[in-house]
Amino acid sequence: SAGKQFAVVDRTWRKGDRLSLRLPMRIRLKKWADNDDSVSVERGPLTYSLEIGQKYVRKGGTDKWPAFEVLPTSAWNYGLVPDVAAMRVVERPIRPSAQPFDLATAPVEILARARRIPEWRLDTLGMVGALRPSPAFSKAPIETVRLVPMGAARLRISSFPTVSESPSAHHWVAPPVAKKALPAISSHTFSGDTVNALSDGLLPSNSGDQEIPRFTWWDHKGGTEWVEYDLRSPRTVSSSSVYWFDDRRSGGECRLPASWRLLYWDAGAWHDVKPSGPYEVAADRFCGVRFEPVRSARFRLEARLQSVFSGGILEWRL
Repeated sequence: SAGKQFAVVDRTWRKGDRLSLRLPMRIRLKKWADNDDSVSVERGPLTYSLEIGQKYVRKGGTDKWPAFEVLPTSAWNYGLVPDVAAMRVVERPIRPSAQPFDLATAPVEILARARRIPEWRLDTLGMVGALRPSPAFSKAPIETVRLVPMGAARLRISSFPTVSESPSAHHWVAPPVAKKALPAISSHTFSGDTVNALSDGLLPSNSGDQEIPRFTWWDHKGGTEWVEYDLRSPRTVSSSSVYWFDDRRSGGECRLPASWRLLYWDAGAWHDVKPSGPYEVAADRFCGVRFEPVRSARFRLEARLQSVFSGGILEWRL
C-alpha cells in the first residue's frame, strides 16, 4: 500500500530455523510545556515511571471487596538530570508465568541520573505537592534511579521536574505546614473533611479554596449546626473570626450561613457572648465579632444554614 514500507526475507527455509524481529527503540524525553516544563521518559511505545516502594494498607471495605491505600516506602521526590546519553536500558528475560507489568517482574527498566528535591514533599492533604517550574534548583548528590514501565507502577511519577545547580534554576517552594489543631468537635462532619481544618493555620486564598483541608456540615442542609473548641483550661476571649467555605464557583452546595453566633460554657450551661457589633457574614475574608470579655475553656460557634444549602468553615479563630 502507498506510504507503507515492507521488509522481505527471501531464502530457503530449513526445519528449526528461527526468525527474530527486533524493533530499534531509542530513549527520548518528552517536554510538557503546559506542565511547568516537566519531562517524561519514553522508549518505544512505553512511558516510564520512577520505581517507588509500595505498601498496601487496609482502609475499609469488606473482606470480599476491601479498600486499600498504597503508601510509598522509598523516596519519590526526585528531579531528573535531563541527559539521555547517560541513561541505560536494562532488559531481563520474561518468565513464562510472570506478569510483565508488575513492579517486581518488569522485564525492562531504564537507569537514569537524578537529584532529590528536599522541598518537594507531601502537602497538607497527604498528596504529592504540585510541580514547580523546571529546571528546579538542587544541590543534592546525583543518584542513579530506576524507571519502570508506567503500567507496572501503582504509585506513579512519570512527569518529572528537571534539576540543575545553575543560579538561574527555580527554587522550589515547600508547601505550608499545618500547625497542631485545637481539640474540636461538631454537630456533624462530612466523612471527607475534618475538624482539624478549623485551626490548622493554613489560610485560604478565597472562600472556595479546595487546596487546603476544610470542615463542612455536608450533607446537612438548613437548620442549625455547630462546632466547638475545648481549650482544656480557661482563657479570656473578647473576639472571634471565621473564614466561611462557599463552593458555588465549583458547582457545590455549600454556602455562607444565614447567620451565626458565639457561645461559651459556664456553670454547666451555654451562654451567648454579648457582642459590641454585628456578626459579619461575607465571602473571601475573615468575618469577625467583638464582645465583652468572657473566661471559659469551651467555646461554640453556632451557624444557621441557608434553607436548601449546607455550609462549612476553612478557619476559625478565637
